[in-house]
Amino acid sequence: MIAVICAMQEELDALLERMEDDEICKGSSLFYHGIILESQYHHGKIQDHEVIATRCGVGMVYAAIATVNLINEFHPQLIINSGVAGSLDKDTHVNDLVVADRIANWRIEVPNWERSVSSIHCSYPCDNRVLEIVKNLKQDHIRIGPIVSSDEFIRFKKQTGIIQRYFPEALAGEMEGAAIANVCYAYQIPCSIIRSISDETLVNGDYKNFDFNLSEACDRAAELCKEIIMRY
Repeated sequence: MIAVICAMQEELDALLERMEDDEICKGSSLFYHGIILESQYHHGKIQDHEVIATRCGVGMVYAAIATVNLINEFHPQLIINSGVAGSLDKDTHVNDLVVADRIANWRIEVPNWERSVSSIHCSYPCDNRVLEIVKNLKQDHIRIGPIVSSDEFIRFKKQTGIIQRYFPEALAGEMEGAAIANVCYAYQIPCSIIRSISDETLVNGDYKNFDFNLSEACDRAAELCKEIIMRY
């Protein structure tokens, strides 16, 4: 079984359009920013692969909770985090896709801990089998490289300044991937982070187009997720 975690409903809906035989089962309910988030698992297929998909909500803590629950309840062979992100690279633009080879929590800062995409304290490896599948697709709009996460929507120069100092290789930034990868690392479950670029904060400060680009970005991420699952 392959599990897919999406932070937002729009990201999950795009994936569900590509799944067959979708059956819904309920998980535990959580308080989520003043409302109750009813956890649901969508159990279906992509081609002949069994898939379980769920929405975790935005942010590192909710992403970690969802990942632990998925591992304990379904024991997946691979967890994919699929969704959208902002570009942190001048050559990575809206409608590009980024697949992480490593993912780092850019806000971890502890004395004597290395703060970089290769640090064992704040970054985590992604599944090599997925990376080989993506390389073999040979599509120009797909890039492989580091992604960074934190509980911050990246939109200020002081944020990008920190990222550029410690994580200059980062192609994109988002709010869940590092938490999911951290949990997968702890449980020794292969993990992949897929992001479709919805805005270009670092390039030109254009994070305000996030909502405008969201639907197409979700669709592109879901399509790549499907292609990976079909070949896994």
